[in-house]
Amino acid sequence: MMIKTDNLLINVDYGLTNGRVIHNCSILCRDKSIYAIGGASSFKEAVYTHCLDLKDCYAVPGFVDGHIYGFGKISLLDSMDVNALSVMARELPAHGVTSFLATLQSTNRPKLIEALKRTSDNILNQEDGAEALGIHLIGPFINPELNGLVRDEGVRKYSRDELEEIIEAAQGTLKVMTLAPEVEGAQEIIEILTKNGIQASMGHSSANEHQVHASMKAGARNVTHLYNCMKPLHQREMGLSSTALVDESLTCELIFDGFHIHPQMLDLACRAKGGDKISAVSSANQGTGLPDGRYKFDENEYIIEDQHLLLPDGTIAGSMLTLEQAWQNVINFTHMNTKEAIACFTSTPSTSLGLSDRGHLSPGLKADIAIFNKDHELQATLINGNIAYIKNEENLRQIND
Repeated sequence: MMIKTDNLLINVDYGLTNGRVIHNCSILCRDKSIYAIGGASSFKEAVYTHCLDLKDCYAVPGFVDGHIYGFGKISLLDSMDVNALSVMARELPAHGVTSFLATLQSTNRPKLIEALKRTSDNILNQEDGAEALGIHLIGPFINPELNGLVRDEGVRKYSRDELEEIIEAAQGTLKVMTLAPEVEGAQEIIEILTKNGIQASMGHSSANEHQVHASMKAGARNVTHLYNCMKPLHQREMGLSSTALVDESLTCELIFDGFHIHPQMLDLACRAKGGDKISAVSSANQGTGLPDGRYKFDENEYIIEDQHLLLPDGTIAGSMLTLEQAWQNVINFTHMNTKEAIACFTSTPSTSLGLSDRGHLSPGLKADIAIFNKDHELQATLINGNIAYIKNEENLRQIND
């Protein structure tokens, strides 16, 4: 439940942002924005109505998740509940997420159009929780041999008529579409998306280097969940994954769970790209947040075992990662220090999505903030300067006049 705390002073051990550390940090939030940030001594005369004292913790910008399908039994594609997105949005601040892209996998055309309309309606009428920035659509114009969890009926040859129907159904909320560079018409798809202010992201693909470069020339600048659903690295051939690693113009999504991708392969990507070209994503689905056991989602059987979602035959059925766990994994799996790694969760996805009002702890930007203790465990999340999640309410004080 959101706690209204306009005119709030936050005191933490340090703030981590923009590749720098602000020691003995205080942040003053007013009118949904960061009003001022700096050393605590600068705020002795500040006037505020609430104070959040977490002096043994550190503050970072709120996390931006550009790829999430569902949470806690909710699938944005399959749920017919008109409140599904809002329910999910209210859960995400408990994992440090303040903004996200509602992600849909392609399915048969009528159901896809219905899901786009329903999801976009929810986005346009959202009132609280983590902010739904728009829709990320996976497919339908992807490689059928690398469709991953996109259902067979969700993979189709390109038709301009369907692309235009998709864009119309999304009512201006479609922000990213994943397509394979090798599909016929890929360059035209990218040009149409770009013309409509929609990012083309390359994924679910066996493209060679020429096809990747052709899509980049047409305007593609992003790669969907690097390594997953694409040809593996090869010592004599360049494909999407290898081109993504070496081309500085491409920003790559990465699932930091150490399960989909070996921890050292995660570190390889971080060494090649750096924090300013990697966007950490959860790729989380409806199993996320549930205990181990057997479940039935979208009329199919699933097993959650050791917090991994599997089909009965043992096939990986998607991610159950949350971004606060991903933050701990980046620290444990990769060579990056926290000053560089935090960009993967904040400024890089914000910049990639063209958002200039968040992703940093700076005056004038949205007061979207996550606070962690020294063990990197989430303690509080603020959205627009209000408390969207707090582990211990005793740390929040109201100041009497």
